[in-house]
Amino acid sequence: MNTSELSFTPPNETNNQANRPGRCATQQLSNFLSETTLFANLDAATISEVAAALVRRRYQARETIFYQGDPGTVLYMIYSGQVRIFVSGLDGAETSLVLLGQPGEIFGDFAVIDGLPRSASAVAMLDTVVFTLSREAFQRIVLRAPQVAINFMATLSQRLRYSTSQLDSLATLDISTRLAGKLLELAGSYGAPVQDGHRINMSINQSEIASLIGATRESTNKLLRVFRRQGILRLKGGQIIILDMAALRRAAQG
Repeated sequence: MNTSELSFTPPNETNNQANRPGRCATQQLSNFLSETTLFANLDAATISEVAAALVRRRYQARETIFYQGDPGTVLYMIYSGQVRIFVSGLDGAETSLVLLGQPGEIFGDFAVIDGLPRSASAVAMLDTVVFTLSREAFQRIVLRAPQVAINFMATLSQRLRYSTSQLDSLATLDISTRLAGKLLELAGSYGAPVQDGHRINMSINQSEIASLIGATRESTNKLLRVFRRQGILRLKGGQIIILDMAALRRAAQG
């Protein structure tokens, strides 16, 4: 889904201030929702009910959306921007769980199931707009439209499969292979063709890449330099440009 193709544009509300969609945006928002995985295959009346229950919030780049341990009362859905989900150890070290940036992706979803405190933290990687849906509203909509529960279970299943594959990667692959695989994943999700390759359109630093692959910043930095010398990628202005996708795929195969 490409939000640039949607005519709905969120107003310039105060940073992370709650704001309900206005009347002029109702149809555009309904169109957006009907294209998301969570609210696919719903009738117009149910989509309208969902739209009326949503609250829009805007976060600046690098602003925390919620902290691990915060009360969990709402589900979040990305409209635009990018979000990193991570957990913090007792020593303060961060382990990234997933990067999200596709319109319609959800996070903080455990809150609408059990209402327990947040099991992870979320931070906006870029200027980000999200919609929130309260636990009460979600449960009311599920009772009205069981298809939402089916869609929700499919989303959770996909997330669980992804987590399992990441655990398998950490257990069986060396750091170089994990880094190559993660760069391929990021290029597939956030890559854009440029003159000399594919640029990863994500605001992510080397420490955050390291936390995604279970490595230290130092080892990640060293491997990125190796990939650069091999002509696989180029680091420019804090961005990663993949120059040789075939070589990166070979590196990801170990």
